[in-house]
Amino acid sequence: MRAAGEATRERILAAAKSEFARFGVAGARINRIATAAHASKDRLYAYFPGKVELYTAVTELWAEQTADDTEFSADDIPAYIGRLFDHFIAHPEDAQLQAWAELEPSGPDITEILRRTVDIKIAEMRRGQREGLVTAEIPAALLLRMLTDLARTAATHARQDTSHTDDRHIATRRAATVLAAQRIAAP
Repeated sequence: MRAAGEATRERILAAAKSEFARFGVAGARINRIATAAHASKDRLYAYFPGKVELYTAVTELWAEQTADDTEFSADDIPAYIGRLFDHFIAHPEDAQLQAWAELEPSGPDITEILRRTVDIKIAEMRRGQREGLVTAEIPAALLLRMLTDLARTAATHARQDTSHTDDRHIATRRAATVLAAQRIAAP
């Protein structure tokens, strides 16, 4: 793909990410995405045949970026939760997209993308449980979901709390989230 075409595709994906994060799949509108991307609907459809395919591409990008930025290891769950909290602070749209993915399951392609990411983490969590690094009292998949929800929710609330505008507030929330994760995951 030529450079101009790649730039258009990237603008479309960025606009779509913002749109899907704000409105979910059902509420997202192709017209708004095309306008925000400074592209025509025809150009958008040249890259993505429909809204589902566009959402699939966006999901793949945010899932990969989140996994790459946070690197899960059962050897240090609290550090992972700290990285995940930091990621959601830096990329609030990823937190919103993850919430929408849970609220609006959108077909087998999305399920497969998320399963690839999550299955690796569940296998790692199970390794940690077998080795006594992580509590075995909570099933690995449930524990991962609980910890992920903890990080996402804490980061979302930290960003939305306008009564505190300094970095200490976010640092305090982060420290509390990491401590909670440590206690939840402790063997």
